[in-house]
Amino acid sequence: MTSATSIDDLVEELYLQRRRAWEAALVTAQNFLETIADEILEDVDRDRLNAQMARIKDPGRSADKLRRYLSEGRITEPTDADAVAEALPDLVGVKVLCKTPRDQLTFVAALERACNDPECSVRFAQPPTDYVAFPKPSGYRAYHAVLVVRVATHQGDLDVKVEVQVKTRLQDAWGELTHEDMYKPGEALKPTKKHTDYAAHMAHLLDQVDAMADDLAAQLDSLTAASKDGGVLAADPIPKDPDFISARVTRTGPRYALAVGPDGRRGLVPARSVKAVIGSTDRIAVNDYLEVGDFIDVVVEDSEDALYYHLTSQPPRRKPAKKRKR
Repeated sequence: MTSATSIDDLVEELYLQRRRAWEAALVTAQNFLETIADEILEDVDRDRLNAQMARIKDPGRSADKLRRYLSEGRITEPTDADAVAEALPDLVGVKVLCKTPRDQLTFVAALERACNDPECSVRFAQPPTDYVAFPKPSGYRAYHAVLVVRVATHQGDLDVKVEVQVKTRLQDAWGELTHEDMYKPGEALKPTKKHTDYAAHMAHLLDQVDAMADDLAAQLDSLTAASKDGGVLAADPIPKDPDFISARVTRTGPRYALAVGPDGRRGLVPARSVKAVIGSTDRIAVNDYLEVGDFIDVVVEDSEDALYYHLTSQPPRRKPAKKRKR
């Protein structure tokens, strides 16, 4: 068997040869994933998807993992740095966090379409593994894919494998809540039946919360959806005894804003309200007209499903229109 020293030497050699290429591959992979997110969330809250978490595995951990694989007979003895890279496809990784399961499903579908497109420069190194549809016995849920990203080096083009994990925020939190890292193979702690039962039960509960978050998001969408492109927007009816107030904007997004009134209550400023005031029948983004901190004159509509604040005068500003992707 290869000595511990030679394993460390091979890993060190690999990192010296490839680190710059890995860093370039990370940037390319993140840009690729963020572009997908931009396209599928072009007219909604962009914070629902985030591909900013990326890392290159620590060399010491890589060497330890390689030694464990060797002791378990999972790989043959590596003789050069290339063999080490082939044995460890998760040396470079990006995590995509999704707000809800429907965002996760939408992102995964778009990722698969992109990587299966013959004209796309990024492709799958192997078929992805869907631990959301088929969770691990521990309760672990996520979508795993290994991308092949080609980068230019002084020795020519190099194909770099980048592991991508697509998780909801609650699926990601499960690992922290159950101390998953402490019970992984090669770690000091061995899971007891009590631990595995607790972890699986927590995963089930968080999955139910994820489903509830999806339902709430769908309800919010139905309340704040703007009219379709080209449609004629009718002005919102003014209540019998209108309550005119000044409210301060506390949050903005493409479909709606939130504002707080003098009584401390927060109301929704829907896109249809902004469109009615500016006289537009085209699709708009509310955050092109309202920013956090703006004071706006509104009329209050306290309906059964929500508290609405409808603009009664022109919005304070107009940002430059964003160019749409084609």
